[in-house]
Amino acid sequence: MAAYRAIVGHVDDILPGTHFESRRAVKAAKLTKETEAGISWGLDREGRRVADAIVLSNGYADDVDKWWEIVYTGAGGQGANSKKQIEDQNWENRGNAALRMSRIQKRHVRVIRGHQGERDYSPVAGYRYDGLYEVLEDWDEIGKAGFRICRFRLRRLDDRAQELTSVERQVRDALEQPQLGEQEEEVEVPARRRTTTVARIVRDTAVSRRVKRLHNFTCQICALAVSVGPDGKSYAEGAHIQALGGPDGGPDVDGNVLCLCPNCHVRLDRGALYLTDDLNVVERYSTELGANPVTLRTVGQHRVQQRFVRAHRRFWGVAEE
Repeated sequence: MAAYRAIVGHVDDILPGTHFESRRAVKAAKLTKETEAGISWGLDREGRRVADAIVLSNGYADDVDKWWEIVYTGAGGQGANSKKQIEDQNWENRGNAALRMSRIQKRHVRVIRGHQGERDYSPVAGYRYDGLYEVLEDWDEIGKAGFRICRFRLRRLDDRAQELTSVERQVRDALEQPQLGEQEEEVEVPARRRTTTVARIVRDTAVSRRVKRLHNFTCQICALAVSVGPDGKSYAEGAHIQALGGPDGGPDVDGNVLCLCPNCHVRLDRGALYLTDDLNVVERYSTELGANPVTLRTVGQHRVQQRFVRAHRRFWGVAEE
């Protein structure tokens, strides 16, 4: 049987943020060649073994996922019928050697997160393609179970570097027909002693579209479903709670996105609305919502994460109770 050819970078027209129901569906989309192993590898044009994807799904106790940076545990050393580490890992393992070669050759690696991974950044169910990462370094050390493990540090490429090529974008646009594309707007941010102007970035990502579908394009705050156009299609916007943009910004994950009408979206982005830890909506500049508290509408498949709610309050200078 012919050796698997590594596919480096994005695959076809699949956007970061695309959700899959199972590992088999991820494999069918050619994002990884594996249905169980965490490291997907193949041969490059020169015949070298390189990794093209990894899956994060609570495979090893030593994994650390901070979205922008991942400390990933290599392959091997686990029992046949459990995830318990029973022996040392080594660099002769094909997956570990391939991921090390990706670092040496500066090959980008696709990252897929499963529902069993870090709660703040993982989907509630299934798997999600989260874009391209670079492998910064590798080393070995003694892990939590007392055995030697191979370790890799990966860093997510900047959001702009996650964009598809012009041909891929044309295919994507024809298939997805996004409602907003991308917009940028200047927003005044109050500080203690001065006012700073920052860019408010609004992107209609694959994650945003999924969240809007889960809520049937109905605003989670005011319950408004806006119909637009002669065909009566519903319109809503994907609102990032902790704004996107750079290592200090929030991630493009389900737990950081709300389905809102345009009015509530703008008020959230400008700090006029914020959420409490128990997902009550607070109106800062009016008593209308304060007199009649509103609880954010939720559905089981969409888990809003507390860390992003708190980051939004900190950004807008909301005092913690």
